[in-house]
Amino acid sequence: MKQGNRPAVSKVFSMHIAVCDDNFADRHQMERLLGRESDKEDDSSSMYFVDSYGNPTVMLSHPKAYDLFFIDMCRSEGMDSLAIVKALIEKGATAPFVLCCSDVDYRKQDFPENTLFLDKPIKVNELREVIEQAKKIKEAAPDTIELRDLMETVYAKVTDVIYAREKDADTYVCLEDGRILKSIGQLWLFRRSLGDKHPEFIYANNHTIINCNCIKTVTRPGIAVMTNGKRVILNHAAKGQVKQYTRKG
Repeated sequence: MKQGNRPAVSKVFSMHIAVCDDNFADRHQMERLLGRESDKEDDSSSMYFVDSYGNPTVMLSHPKAYDLFFIDMCRSEGMDSLAIVKALIEKGATAPFVLCCSDVDYRKQDFPENTLFLDKPIKVNELREVIEQAKKIKEAAPDTIELRDLMETVYAKVTDVIYAREKDADTYVCLEDGRILKSIGQLWLFRRSLGDKHPEFIYANNHTIINCNCIKTVTRPGIAVMTNGKRVILNHAAKGQVKQYTRKG
């Protein structure tokens, strides 16, 4: 189906943010500040959703769920901030990292390019500036998706993805070249990793996400035939979304 027929889609900047700080007071102060910044956004689609962690264990179990990380781990035993960032990258995180400098000046350590720094105590204007910088980094990131299984990591063009299907808590992604790659994690994490730039990816049903640009035709009753010949059942909501996206029945 031709992309030119799809309706205009407004750009949104809602962000899912993780705060990982072993200082209880600092952690909750960051939560409050981010909440206030979210409340200032005029557009309800620009809200900030914040998860807070006193240690990285749970956060590391679903790193792809976040668009931005605020990290300062320097007062407790276990992983320090640099080790956490490396572990997040190893587990597939591609979002920007903000290292909050308190007892440790993280600027002196070797962090990846998509790292920003913020001094404590946090100043509101500096927090706002670093969030805007993080948005720009996220927007400028290559339009690829990272697919990881136990053996390898593959970076695929988002436009090459025809559909993704969840089975046994893992996601299997079908590409235009015929490959079907296993990506560790549930389907919702795959969708979150695409971000807000790709409204063409919709839930066809509870277990399958399809790329509307890869629909060859839609047959009755509610079957999408993909460009590779795969037939996918569309639920009621998906039928309406496909029709709206393509402006075709």
